Amino acid sequence: MKVLLISTNKIRVPRPALPIGMAYISSALKQAGHEVHVLDLLWEARELKAVLEKLKSHDFDLIGIAVRNLDNLTFIDPIFFGPLTRKIVQCVRKYTNAKVVIGGSGFSVEPKPFFEYAEPDFGVAGEGEKSIVELAEYIMNGKGKLEEISGLCYIRDGKFMQNPSFGSVDVSTVEPDRSIYDPQYFVDTISSSTDLTRDTQPAIETLQTKRGCKLYCSYCIIKKTEGRGNRFKEPALVANEIKQAMLNNPQVKEFEIVDATFNAPLDYATEVCEAMVRAKLTTPWYCQLSPTAITKEFVDLLARAGCIRVDLGTDAFSEEGLEHLIKGFDQSRVVEVDKILSASKLEHTHCVFLGAPGETPKVLKDSIEFSMKYLKPNQIYANLGIRIFGNTKLQRIAVKKGIIQKNHNMFLPTFYVEPETLACADTLNYVRDTYLNHKNWYLWWGLKGQTLVDRSKETIKIVQDMHEEYEYEMRNVPRFDDWQNTALIGNDVGQWNTNKIEIKNV
Repeated sequence: MKVLLISTNKIRVPRPALPIGMAYISSALKQAGHEVHVLDLLWEARELKAVLEKLKSHDFDLIGIAVRNLDNLTFIDPIFFGPLTRKIVQCVRKYTNAKVVIGGSGFSVEPKPFFEYAEPDFGVAGEGEKSIVELAEYIMNGKGKLEEISGLCYIRDGKFMQNPSFGSVDVSTVEPDRSIYDPQYFVDTISSSTDLTRDTQPAIETLQTKRGCKLYCSYCIIKKTEGRGNRFKEPALVANEIKQAMLNNPQVKEFEIVDATFNAPLDYATEVCEAMVRAKLTTPWYCQLSPTAITKEFVDLLARAGCIRVDLGTDAFSEEGLEHLIKGFDQSRVVEVDKILSASKLEHTHCVFLGAPGETPKVLKDSIEFSMKYLKPNQIYANLGIRIFGNTKLQRIAVKKGIIQKNHNMFLPTFYVEPETLACADTLNYVRDTYLNHKNWYLWWGLKGQTLVDRSKETIKIVQDMHEEYEYEMRNVPRFDDWQNTALIGNDVGQWNTNKIEIKNV
């Protein structure tokens, strides 16, 4: 079977992300004997033209569309990527007879509304290595049953069907097909505006050591994409994969471990680092860590293993924010971890949300003053607000606060910003001015040219327009029979409660 895999990711900050999910799918298909072609739209200015040219180049049997993100997750500058996927499906329908399947984390977080919106033949929610091979076999030879394919989404008798995940991929047996990566990923470039610690961005490689997560952050959707439990790759295999990837691509200067949280659990991360030390790896690398499990001994081991930088999932600098986000640590732990890392050779960045649940104007201002007084990171990377996804505690908090309706369409960009804080111009001005006054703090690339007050008003209007446009486009699209739990009802187009968003000088 001839298969075309299309990566739709268009996000280039803080650095262009290698399409590792598509690389895993390519590897699985090739091992099963299929002919795989790829198209990476990150490098295409005219996406649909590139898709059409690719479709004309071969007679494909199956088109797989990899969706990394539904949107850019940014309240201040929201961009919705759904329309691109929808247009690709329409293009495939017009010019080929190929079956279309959508997958990736972007699809997996909201599979029902995404399927209804894009109208593919199939979707895969969750891990796709086994599912795509079984689906290809079904399409090609009629073997197997659709209801037996893990995570498969499809239409039967006018109803949307989503199979449960019947099993988990053995991460020790899978490795991405790195041959599909575009050479442009491995060209040294000028560092993006979000990286304040370096002027240039060297070529990097990425890898996963495990899948799943056992943390309970109130906004997180990892359980939808990878599962709640952890599945580990043998540490020796991790070290060998790194070594082989570096040998195969001499242009690579650094690598990144892209686990959601590398040090959870700490004992496994320790074993991986020890395997790197034994393998005498010399390539610098970085990762994401949770402050819950960081010790001086582990930081020293990271440095010996070649780690040069860690991004901390701190998420909030206030006790209220940490509690509502269910981070499992408090301000004193943030200070302790910051001191450990500040005394080490590693660079460290605190990644935080501003305006998390409980962060009223006073609480948010106090939290910023706390970070100035007690923390000494190489960088603080912040977002105003948090993207809300369905079936999360953050969604339930937002409903209780009256920010969204219970039947709100979570498929489109929707954000949590503490209502009292979003309505306070003085607080927004304080946040903007403070971040501009710290050269190693980042909030938004356009911060110098606009106030957060004006930008927030624009965002609210932009998001409302997105929801209204969606409803207009979907007005003649048949809704699935079992759609009641997630469909918009009546005239609700997903807008925020306007009583919560009037911005005043107080």
